Amino acid sequence: MNKNLITSILCCSLLLAGCGGSGGDTTPVNQDSGKNGNNGNTDSNNGSTDSNNSNTDSNNDNTDSGTDTTTKPVAKIQASAFGETGNVIQLSTTGSTIPENAEITWQWQAKPQGSNAQFSNPNAKQTHFTADVAGIYILGLTIKSGSNESTTQFEIRIKEKTTPSVNTPPVADFTLTKQAIAINEHLQLDASNSSDSDGDNLSYKWQVTAPANVDEYTLVSPNNNVASFASKFAGEYTITLTVYDGKSSHSKSEKVIVIDNQPALKAVISAPSEVTLSSMTFVELKSDGSQYQGAVTPLWSFDSKPSGSQAAMATPNGFLTSLQLDKAGQYKIRFSLKDRQGRLSEATHTLTAKLGEANKPLVFVDVPESTKINEAIKLSAKRSKDTSGRPLSFSWTFEPFEAGLTYSVTNEDTDTVIFTPHGEGSYRYFVEVSNGELSQTASGVIKSHPENYGPTASMSPQMSTATEGETKVFVVSAEDKDGDPLTYRWSLETKPENSTAVVNNADNRASITFDEAGNYVLKCIVSDGKVELVVAAFIKVSAAQNSAPVITALDYQGVLKTDAALWITPTVIDSDSNAGNLTYFWKVVAPTGEVIDSTTAHDSNLQFTPIASGDYQVSLSVVDEKSASVATKTITLSVE
Repeated sequence: MNKNLITSILCCSLLLAGCGGSGGDTTPVNQDSGKNGNNGNTDSNNGSTDSNNSNTDSNNDNTDSGTDTTTKPVAKIQASAFGETGNVIQLSTTGSTIPENAEITWQWQAKPQGSNAQFSNPNAKQTHFTADVAGIYILGLTIKSGSNESTTQFEIRIKEKTTPSVNTPPVADFTLTKQAIAINEHLQLDASNSSDSDGDNLSYKWQVTAPANVDEYTLVSPNNNVASFASKFAGEYTITLTVYDGKSSHSKSEKVIVIDNQPALKAVISAPSEVTLSSMTFVELKSDGSQYQGAVTPLWSFDSKPSGSQAAMATPNGFLTSLQLDKAGQYKIRFSLKDRQGRLSEATHTLTAKLGEANKPLVFVDVPESTKINEAIKLSAKRSKDTSGRPLSFSWTFEPFEAGLTYSVTNEDTDTVIFTPHGEGSYRYFVEVSNGELSQTASGVIKSHPENYGPTASMSPQMSTATEGETKVFVVSAEDKDGDPLTYRWSLETKPENSTAVVNNADNRASITFDEAGNYVLKCIVSDGKVELVVAAFIKVSAAQNSAPVITALDYQGVLKTDAALWITPTVIDSDSNAGNLTYFWKVVAPTGEVIDSTTAHDSNLQFTPIASGDYQVSLSVVDEKSASVATKTITLSVE
């Protein structure tokens, strides 16, 4: 080999060894952005690039000095390259080569201005510090073993810790313009003073807590910042406003008193407390003394009545009614008034029906004067009455005038008996009618003969009902086995005290127009010229159901100017033509909300003079006093 070439190679080797033993590393600052990888420092012993999986380490090109063949130190730092103020940053020598008894030193290369960060142990393999100021921290690690040492450095970027924003709850606020309002008066609720310091959009919810006995009130726009409240029931109410900013809510409550300033509403019953029962006992029930204004709805009803009683109110929806008592005992009666605001007033009354002093029954017998031999006939005492209201019992007996006459009879212990004579002659009958304490006997004579058959007849309808004002037709169907011509005599045997009804008849047909509620008995005597037969019909007439009036128009005359008189004329239709039963109630509400009372409030026409401009609400209520039906109509007049 050429000696000059060998000498040159040896000199170069010595020069390189001298440079590596200076004892100090020049390590570039780690610019790793958080990904694991190589810091760009090449180990002089192996010339390889170190890669870390989770934390970034630093590895400088450390060159040992001298010819020491012992283990040489290699400094590497493992730590997180990023953090936030307040974080504790952990530092480790993991990956470093640390000979036995080597010296480890952590030192600061640079810190942000104002930082007081310190290593927890600057000479340990693991240490840490607290990042107290945002900025760049550059730290160094030196590992020294004998004459050999290795130094590296690491950069950590710290940012200001982000603090999550804290929501400030909203504040609900409102003030009532009034602490007390009248029934049906609207109170405005305004939440405009509610606020949110964060500037969040608010949602609103209004709620009402009503008195225990109230289950109805009015709350308009409960989810708006402006609402209104009203109630038709008096009492103390709690108004609650809740505002919500999307994260938290706040509520505020105020109390308001609703005052009953409406006219008095009071139901009163005027009726006897005790009556003596008779065969037909009618009691009139009045509402005299009741207090009300405007349209109200009356109602009569029973709370209880004696067992078995079929008593009913003649006109349950009138201010005046009556009932027929049919059993002895107590009748508990209720009368109620309800106005258009829903207010209710009730009165109760106990009516006791007692049996009066026993009197002898009144006996009425319907018997044909004659019949033919072996012809069965009916004898009836059904029309008999007991004035004390006691139930009646019947007992029939028969006695022939002539010896040897025979007869047969059935149902002799009822109000109607079937009698059949078996021979020509006269038979005396007796019927004893008893009320359990006293009795009365009636008698008469029936003749049987072969020459003539008495007529047979029936009236249709025999028992019926009708309505006051209704006309009914009654027909008697009669025949005579002998073919004798028949005549008919009609009459009203019973009718109400004030009735003027008459019978319009032609032969076997008759008609009656019933003008009063109550009981009617129509009688017709059928005769063949020899024998007369009486047939009758019972009619129960109820009060007519009155139709409600209808207001079809409210027309005005005059100029819609202040201080100019106006005339309001209604068009009212009453299908019952009961104009005399109609009462007019006018109401004018000024633009201010004030109610103007007219001096002619009950006239069919209204005159008033507006004194201020604006919209006037004119209302008319027409009450049919016969049925308590009400019609109402309102118009708006805009006065300039």
